Amino acid sequence: MFTDNGEDRVVVGTLDLNQCLWLPEEIAGTKPEGVEADFARAYLSNVCVAKELHRNGLGYEIVTKSKIVAEEWGITNLYVHVAIDNEPAKNLYKKSGFIQENDEPAWQARFLDRPDGFYCGLVFPCVNEL
Repeated sequence: MFTDNGEDRVVVGTLDLNQCLWLPEEIAGTKPEGVEADFARAYLSNVCVAKELHRNGLGYEIVTKSKIVAEEWGITNLYVHVAIDNEPAKNLYKKSGFIQENDEPAWQARFLDRPDGFYCGLVFPCVNEL
């Protein structure tokens, strides 16, 4: 909880949008090509919504906002890692236009101390078919 202009506020959802010259080798999606292509990729991580607000569209809204910001930054390719057993996340990213690109090797998941998963990618401009 925090105060903004004298009003109490509560954080109910968050995510990280990471743009950088080099993304970890674990991101094995299609790389953009051409001038400044290294800056045209980004990675979504730490997507969280308060448990009390699950299934209310908030996750979709913050992912949608991140896509808008990414496009404003000149991003052409956006990636996310999804745990294989996280059905709500898989549904969220599918609804948001991401497509599964490849599986993460089991050894890599163990090395990174996280559940087995796969990578999803999104190439702009995207058309959401809902």
